[in-house]
Amino acid sequence: MKTGLDGLLLAGLLLAWGGQALLPWRLAGREERRRAWSFVPLALLVAGALAAFGHLQNHPDAAVVQGLYPLRAAKVGRILTILFPAVALADALLAAGRRSVEAPGWRIAAGFGLAFLLAASWAAELLRVGEGPASGTVALVTLALLRSLISLGAAEALAPGRPAFATAAGLALPLYALLLPATLAHALHGQWLTLGAAALLFLGARWLPVSLRRPALVAATLLAGLYFAEAARLSQVVASPGEI
Repeated sequence: MKTGLDGLLLAGLLLAWGGQALLPWRLAGREERRRAWSFVPLALLVAGALAAFGHLQNHPDAAVVQGLYPLRAAKVGRILTILFPAVALADALLAAGRRSVEAPGWRIAAGFGLAFLLAASWAAELLRVGEGPASGTVALVTLALLRSLISLGAAEALAPGRPAFATAAGLALPLYALLLPATLAHALHGQWLTLGAAALLFLGARWLPVSLRRPALVAATLLAGLYFAEAARLSQVVASPGEI
């Protein structure tokens, strides 16, 4: 039950943080949609902050071990405390100036959103590690980049236009699984069905009829969230075998 709730929270984070980069970029070239969509990035940021708080509450020990609580204890936490207000301000300006902000302003907001997405994905990977088996620096950076790519693919469930990142997200998911520490990857062997279904939905979304694309991407995001939640849970179990 707890893993299921955590999976929903992580799916929400994929949508919310990916949306900070993808939505402003897509809307920059769609003037006719900006007014109707202008409040969405700010709403997603608030929803993402609530989901992140809930996820941290589910993994307090992992957050403390990795220096994510208090947030300023780790370098990535300090970066997030700078980027989050910057993204919030950019989103608020887009919402308030929906009639006057031109395309370059939307693209600048997308740049802030992308920087925030990368930092948040790095923090999510540290929280996933927690007290469990750690990856080398290169592997951890790659995992964070893959999570960011998956988040961009997930955000296409909300963004206007034909999916472009979803195919890359579908390829990123199995690669993410292969780059996890061996002990954790072995513990996750029972989750290959969830992982495979999410990857196939991401891969196929671009070629589905328009009416089915968003449902497929939402389903893929939920499954990816469940996989990430199980990876976070099992990482701590691997560290403390007596809890199995």
